[in-house]
Amino acid sequence: MGYENFARQLRKFGPAEVKYFKEVMNRGRLSIFENEGGLVDQFESAFAQYTGAKVALARSNGMAGLADAMSVSGAGVATEVLCDPVVHFGALATTFMNAVPRFVDIEPDTYNMDPASLEANITPNARAVIVTHLWGLPARIDAIKNICRQHNLFLIEDCAHTIGAYWKGKHVGNFGDIGVFSFQEYKQLSTGDGAMLTLNNRKLAYQMENIWQFSGESPVVMTLNWRMNEMTAAVGLAQLQRVDDIVSYYNRTLKIYNDAIAGCSFLKPRVVPKGAVQAAYWFACTWQGDKLGLSYDRFQQLNRKMKLGLRFGFNQTAPYEYDFFKDAKAYGDYHCPTQCAFYTQKSDYHYRKGLCPVVEDVMPRLVTASLIFKPMEDAKREAERLHQAIRIMEK
Repeated sequence: MGYENFARQLRKFGPAEVKYFKEVMNRGRLSIFENEGGLVDQFESAFAQYTGAKVALARSNGMAGLADAMSVSGAGVATEVLCDPVVHFGALATTFMNAVPRFVDIEPDTYNMDPASLEANITPNARAVIVTHLWGLPARIDAIKNICRQHNLFLIEDCAHTIGAYWKGKHVGNFGDIGVFSFQEYKQLSTGDGAMLTLNNRKLAYQMENIWQFSGESPVVMTLNWRMNEMTAAVGLAQLQRVDDIVSYYNRTLKIYNDAIAGCSFLKPRVVPKGAVQAAYWFACTWQGDKLGLSYDRFQQLNRKMKLGLRFGFNQTAPYEYDFFKDAKAYGDYHCPTQCAFYTQKSDYHYRKGLCPVVEDVMPRLVTASLIFKPMEDAKREAERLHQAIRIMEK
């Protein structure tokens, strides 16, 4: 099958999904407890094998997976969790435990967490780190892991965009205490919604896996029920069988865009560090034309006129400038977590502009395009138009 035809088959559902659906229907149970041999168990085993993890635990969605990981991290009231500030999901998960998100700056060329900024932000209140492997590119996870070990911090990897991504030969999600993968509709592997946790600490995995095996007693720790159902697992099992082809397709699509901007004077390509194997998710680069006297507005006009399919900026402001975080609205008028009544230790840490200078400079400069569901023939046409727009801008 050619890649152009394969584009239309990326998210098609066929005989493999039907086979697993029939298995669920024939069994007559849509939700099965762990270790009873259901589709969820099979999906967990297959995903653990795919990523190289000792244990995988299925969950209902990625946000639930992050919150579940936070629930066993040791973070809580009057503690801090260090998060990167391009996407805000790690910070949201932190507030579930009434812990304080402390935002760490990014590297200007990878858009991932800067290990130096991480170390500079560690305080006696720190308990955990949530690092995002943004848009399919692994962060410098070995350096981040070493920092966490030195400071006894629980490490959670947000791998929502990075199934099929590796750092120095090891699949992401295997460096921290827990890796969290998302299977939401716009991910490389999709079940509509769903998630998987990867762990290499069997004692921790046992605690999380058995938290709902009450036998009539209350749970050991506070948690919610975020299990995956059998029908979702059926889709996941089938999609996992073809995920390498899907990631390979998106990698080829990403290369088309990167080739289109090669040598451009005003668009700086994203840097892929040595040792990183990217699983393409979004194309991303940064606008540098202002340093050459070029007009950003003109380039955006060309985008609309020539139908380049580009997006400019990303959220425009860092998450710590959102009212939700800045005004401590997580729990209504109780001003938690940053001004929680139980947070008795004084701190000069406040959410304000200038907290992470690099992310504030990079975010409005980001020029991106989603690759999910994009046929390669469309990517080729848009990339050719982008190359033409570059020539027009550089005249």
